[in-house]
Amino acid sequence: MLGMEVDDIQSNEEIKDVIGELANIVAGNLKTEFLDSGLACVISTPSITSGGDFKIDPAGIAPPQKFTFHHNEHLVVIELCVKEEIGAKEDIMSDLSSDVIMERIAGVDIKASIINSVIDVFYTMLDMEVEAIQEVPEGFIEELRTVGSVTFAGEVDGLFNIQVNDDFARQMTAAMLGMEPEEIENEEEVYDVIREISNIIGGNLKSNFVDAGLSCVLSTPSITNGRDFRVSPTNVIKTSRFLFSHKGSVIIVEAGVKMDQLPGEKKTEDETETEKTTGSETDASSPIETDIAQVEADPFKNLGLVMDIPLQVTVELGHTKRRINDVLRLGPGSVVEMEQMEGEPVDILINETLIAKGFVVVEKEKYGIRISEIVSRRERLKSIR
Repeated sequence: MLGMEVDDIQSNEEIKDVIGELANIVAGNLKTEFLDSGLACVISTPSITSGGDFKIDPAGIAPPQKFTFHHNEHLVVIELCVKEEIGAKEDIMSDLSSDVIMERIAGVDIKASIINSVIDVFYTMLDMEVEAIQEVPEGFIEELRTVGSVTFAGEVDGLFNIQVNDDFARQMTAAMLGMEPEEIENEEEVYDVIREISNIIGGNLKSNFVDAGLSCVLSTPSITNGRDFRVSPTNVIKTSRFLFSHKGSVIIVEAGVKMDQLPGEKKTEDETETEKTTGSETDASSPIETDIAQVEADPFKNLGLVMDIPLQVTVELGHTKRRINDVLRLGPGSVVEMEQMEGEPVDILINETLIAKGFVVVEKEKYGIRISEIVSRRERLKSIR
């Protein structure tokens, strides 16, 4: 790509940029196909996962399609998952100039939003009191760990991820499901909890951008698990690191948006010189100070940050399976029989996650649902796979 010999490559940043560019081109071509079919679609800035010991577990939004290519003895593997996002079209329409977009992004206090949101979400969902810290505690080791990642696309282009060691991830899962850590049956339960946490915190940050008058969509969370890896965007996005602690366990959050630097962040002369020399993003061993004293840690103070996240509520009356031949015969007046029996409760879904069951009622010529059962946290997590 750069017209040079392999031995002349000076840094991993050059490799990341090329892989990101190839991913951007291939995904951009697919985006064009979707647009030509009348669909709205945006792609985020590529993120790169690199290392020697990790696995990526995408959300089960659809069976992945896998394509394998080879050049000489080298393999190139492409995996694709596609899901329709109901109501997303309004969120990605843009008519703002770049200057206006940058000005509005700069008006969002990303740092305070993340710190407050992490504290609130851990308290309200997991009954865990966490505090923001300025540096990793002495003796902390990044062991087998799990990272939940979401990306922003639209007028805001960026990345958010949350990372915890696997032993603490199991504690989080147990707290969410109301059970003991040793009762966790498999890693998918852990991955589902990390997905939900990253989706809520990322969704809260998205809401702040939307409140600032920016259109923005959030990707489905992906999971990376292993010992030796790093998830990072290409160098057009500089991430800042935020650290939190709960009884000795460390929570590492990284976030960044596509602009010169995050609002409120100032690079030191040493950081600027390092970037000029290596072209690398913020080093994991030198976390950015979080100005914790400016953030109120009252767990109830910022509860509204989570409560304002918009949700899509859907009621599923029933479902059935039919052969293609039967579907082709459908016409006006046809009756499609559902597997759901008359009088059985219907499913109530929020953001396509089953959260309750209820019965259809009719009042003043309008349909409604009377809730009869709230689904347990365990069942809710199973339904998002």
